[in-house]
Amino acid sequence: MQPEQDERVTTTPTPTTADVRAFWERNPVAAAAIASPPGSREFFEAFDRLRLVAEPAWVQEEIYAFDRFRGKRVLDVGCGNGYVLSRYACHDARTYGIDLTQAAVELSRKRFALAGLNGDFVQSDAERLPFQGGMFERVVSVGVLHHIPSIESAISEIHRVLTPGGSFALMLYHRNSLHYRLLYPLYGVLHPQFRGHRPPDVARRIDGADNPIGRTFSRRQVRQLLKAFGRVELRVRSLPIRPVLRVPGGGPLLDLFSRWLGWFLYARAVK
Repeated sequence: MQPEQDERVTTTPTPTTADVRAFWERNPVAAAAIASPPGSREFFEAFDRLRLVAEPAWVQEEIYAFDRFRGKRVLDVGCGNGYVLSRYACHDARTYGIDLTQAAVELSRKRFALAGLNGDFVQSDAERLPFQGGMFERVVSVGVLHHIPSIESAISEIHRVLTPGGSFALMLYHRNSLHYRLLYPLYGVLHPQFRGHRPPDVARRIDGADNPIGRTFSRRQVRQLLKAFGRVELRVRSLPIRPVLRVPGGGPLLDLFSRWLGWFLYARAVK
């Protein structure tokens, strides 16, 4: 899918899957923001606190429906350190995780071991899932597919491995958000780390200056990506700026505002 006009930037050479893998092997998600060693109990506790700032509990309950997949097969495409998948496992889902990096697979296994949970994890490419068709009742992919070379190929694979009537929960960065439309242009002028960069490059660099791919998507683009699915519902949520705006009652106000201009664009699609 071609990016919309304001996201067209010149990048040479085009990043490859190997480039993406190398970056995330060096930079497991949020590891740079956590003092504790990756894989330690303290690391996972710190990560979980950070996650609740960016994605409050009410958003997670609304989007993931952890308690509705007891006994069902759930696949996390881009499992990171196992945060989302562990919540399904706590509700007795049969959990499977794939990630492009061995670092993420090992972190997920350690999280599950520390929590006494069962899950199967494998290092694999989202564009070529190592599962038979129709295997999963639920697939999730949270903050992952905007980092890969071909999101279309990955979504086609996810559609293939879902059972008829199975559901897919997706999160991508939202182009028509407060972050992209207001904060990132300001960053390009004022922020020392991003000065001189346009919003598409700020969005890419927000996960690391050397991050090869980091795209944003509009609602229209997501609907086009999910056109093979029978039913698609979109939601915008999360303004992860609560620590900056510490005002009385600011939490509920920001949660309400996030429904229009949040940084996370969620989709629920049914095959």
